[in-house]
Amino acid sequence: MNASSISPHMTLAFAQTYEKTATRITGPIAHSVLQRLGAIGRGTRLLDIGAGSGALAIPAAHSGARVTAVDIAPGMVELLNDRLKPFPDADAFVMDGQALDFDDGAFDIAVSILGVSLFQDWRRGLAEQIRVVRPGGIVALATWRTLPGGGPFLLMARAMRAVFPDRPAPPAPEGFVALSDPLRMERALLDSGLHEVRVEEIEAEWKGVAGPAYLDALRDLHGYMPSYRALQPEERMQVEEAIQSLVDEHAVNGQITLTTRAVVAIGSKA
Repeated sequence: MNASSISPHMTLAFAQTYEKTATRITGPIAHSVLQRLGAIGRGTRLLDIGAGSGALAIPAAHSGARVTAVDIAPGMVELLNDRLKPFPDADAFVMDGQALDFDDGAFDIAVSILGVSLFQDWRRGLAEQIRVVRPGGIVALATWRTLPGGGPFLLMARAMRAVFPDRPAPPAPEGFVALSDPLRMERALLDSGLHEVRVEEIEAEWKGVAGPAYLDALRDLHGYMPSYRALQPEERMQVEEAIQSLVDEHAVNGQITLTTRAVVAIGSKA
């Protein structure tokens, strides 16, 4: 396979861009999940599935947990292994969350932040997440309440609708439809054999600079968004003008805060 055939989302360049721009929205969600997990300390075996740039894995490692992080993207894993170097009990591996290469019951806690709900086979991903947790262990998931998610992704979607109102939005993944509603999320976890399931909606904020600096800071990330990548140059200019208008509407004292909602679920394995 040559370099040109590799998905740009698998590269280190994307991982670095994501870390600078998007971890600001996954970070608050990960923080909320860690708060709800309770005591995570030295020796806790924690698996982070779809770990991305480490919004959950890194603070969990700071707590002393023995962190194993997996992601399908080699670029994310390369970046995350670098960030986890200070922690001797933390590692990251390239792995498909739908086919985890771990023994049954290998972990005390398994978490997936915005991962399982986007898998091609979310039921298989959830079953794998549960399988690798010991009896009495904890399974935690989080997903967006509505697509396309939060922060700059939300602003891009609004701008695209403003410029191209007749273009249909991409279809939602099946897992998102199943898990983005709190009642459906609870039922899915109970049907998978978990008990003591707790599901709640939370708010998460993405903060950034306003004015023209917003586009300067986010342009690299925009280049990885499929809807934007597919545009012609003149169409991109229209979308950027719409984004700038939205930024100006939300700006307060030179900053912009974008609030979105997520669904967080935690259950115990029997």
